[in-house]
Order: sequence, then structure tokens, then C-alpha cells
Amino acid sequence: MTYSMAAEKALAILRGEDPDAAPEQEEAPEVMTFGRYLTKHYWPFLEANHSKPEESLSRLKRFGFDDKPLEEIRLADVETWRTKSQTAGKAPSTINRRTNALKASLQRAVDWDLLPDNPLARLKPLKVDRRPVVRYLSPEEDKRLQDALRDRDTLRREKRKSANTWRAERNQEQMPEFGEYTDNLTPMILLALNTGLRRGELWKLRWGDVDLKQKILTVHGKGAKSKQTRHIPLNATALHVLKAHRGDVAPMPPNPVFGQHEFKKAFAAILKAAKIENFRFHDTRHTFASRLVMAGVPLNTVRELLGHSSLEMTLIYAHLAPDNLRNAVELLS
Repeated sequence: MTYSMAAEKALAILRGEDPDAAPEQEEAPEVMTFGRYLTKHYWPFLEANHSKPEESLSRLKRFGFDDKPLEEIRLADVETWRTKSQTAGKAPSTINRRTNALKASLQRAVDWDLLPDNPLARLKPLKVDRRPVVRYLSPEEDKRLQDALRDRDTLRREKRKSANTWRAERNQEQMPEFGEYTDNLTPMILLALNTGLRRGELWKLRWGDVDLKQKILTVHGKGAKSKQTRHIPLNATALHVLKAHRGDVAPMPPNPVFGQHEFKKAFAAILKAAKIENFRFHDTRHTFASRLVMAGVPLNTVRELLGHSSLEMTLIYAHLAPDNLRNAVELLS
């Protein structure tokens, strides 16, 4: 042992340390996997900024990257996933939505200094038909739908009346009588057809967002897909629907107009009763927009009412204004 080594040992003893102890091993830093990144960092961001955080998180989980280190995600991994999805018959628009969600999540990791660069920066979206044929109700289908909704509410009122008669005979408490609408289904469908609101916007709509005097309805940016607040004028039908659904409550109640609930079975049943096929609830929005365009409303006005971020999204309805297109072509004669 040299003099310097002995001196070092003596100093260690004076500090209360064991000079012959093996040096402590530093713990290896925990690897930031994609799954850990989602749980620790991205989920709080989704909760605070997305209208459907659970759905957004589920979309990201479908890539199967949970155990993969964040820095090892490669463009090739996503291209492989995308090819498999195409082979499985997934629509290009669906694949693009999911890859865009992944790309956005990785860009957040870059912004938060958790990733040096975004591996999907050079990912090009799949080509999609930007002018697809939109499904909307014909006048005949609309009448059948309105009749089916009316018949459904009438039948439910009759059943409630019969049930109360049975209860009265047995001195049991009466159930509340139904008004014009017996539940949320009819007013939701009618309001969607006359305002173009999305399902999620209807769920988040509160009575405080409705001004019956000014005949206007407000969709707040926080609950809108575009994150932009918009104001929608209420026509006579929409105004009647909201008044009938609210009833005689005054002033406006603070609770939601409809609240969030699933109605797939009831909606499917009403479509069956109305003999309407290949129609989704989102198509009520297409019906609203299509009717406006066919009535000669400018596309940019339709864009504002729908809350589209760009006119490109509204152009899918352009072909429904045949007179405008025909007049433009006639200018060449």
C-alpha cells in the first residue's frame, strides 16, 4: 500500500466510512416505455384537453407499443402496423386518424424534452376520398322517421297511462305523466337534424347554453371537436323541441339538456320502424348540412354552422348545389 492509499483510507475512517467496502452501484434509470409515457405524462394532458380522453388513450393502446422504449419507436414500426391494418380491411380514414393520434402524442414527448425528435415526422397519410358520397335523409325518409318517433312517444304515453290506472286501483303511488316527449330520443334526433350538432356536443349541451329569447344555442370550444366556440341560430322546429323538452321549468335549470347516455338500441329500433337503412346518428349532421346547401346557403356559411376548421371539410356537400355548378359551366357558352 502506498502512502497516498493509506492516507485515503485514514480519511475515510475519520469520515465514518468503511474504506474496504465495495463502491455502491448506481441504479440504472427506469426506461421510459411508451406505456409509461402514456400513463405518467400523456394521460393527464388528454384529460385536461380532449373531449374523449378514454377514447384517445384506447386508440393509442391499439398500436401495441406499451412495452417498447419511447426512443426505440421507429417509422418502420408504424408502417408495418399500417400495412397490417390495410390488409385487415380498415378504411384509410380510420388508419389516418389513429396514426395522427400517435404522431401527436410523440410530438408532445418532443415538446416536453422526453424524445429528441418525432419518428413520425416524415409519415405521409394514406390517400382518402375527400369528396365521398354523404348519407342524408330524403324527404320521404324524413317523414317516416318523424312518424315513427311520434308513434313511439304515443305508445309510451299510453303504456304509462295504463300503468297508472293499474296503480290507482291498488292505491299505489302514481308515476309522473309524460309530456310531448317521453325520453331524450325524439328531442335529440330532432335537434340534431335542425342544428347539425354532433352526438358529443348534444351530450355536453346545458340549459345555460340555450337562449330561447334570442333563439340561439352556443357550443363551447371546450366541448367542440374544433375547440372553437360557435353560435347556432334556432329555427322554429329546434325552438319548439327545446321548449317542449324543458317543460314548464323556470328559470332555466342548471343541468344538462340531455346528458351523456347510450341510445344505440333505441336509435336502431326507430330506424327499423321507419324502414330506414344504412343511416348512422352522425348522418343527421349530414342531413342538416345537405338541406342547407340544397336550399342555396353558401358553403362558407354552412362551414361556420357545422364548426368545420376549413372549407375543405365542407366541400363534400358542394355537389348538392347543382344549379350553382351548372350556372358556372354555362358561363363558358
